[in-house]
Amino acid sequence: MIQIQGYYDGAVCIPLEKGNLRANQKVLITVLEEEIPSHPRRLGTLEGKATVAFAEDWEMSDEEFFNI
Repeated sequence: MIQIQGYYDGAVCIPLEKGNLRANQKVLITVLEEEIPSHPRRLGTLEGKATVAFAEDWEMSDEEFFNI
């Protein structure tokens, strides 16, 4: 048996480390009293340097997307 740390995001359990798990493998889930503080998602190496926003009327064709 192996142990892998992770957290529950409200819908699924997310592992915090890699494990040698197979699809449909049985697992035991132990709920700890402590909570992991949430961290905002990072945007690559631009963290804290840029923000990304899309206008409501933003559009791009497939041709434009693949020719960037």
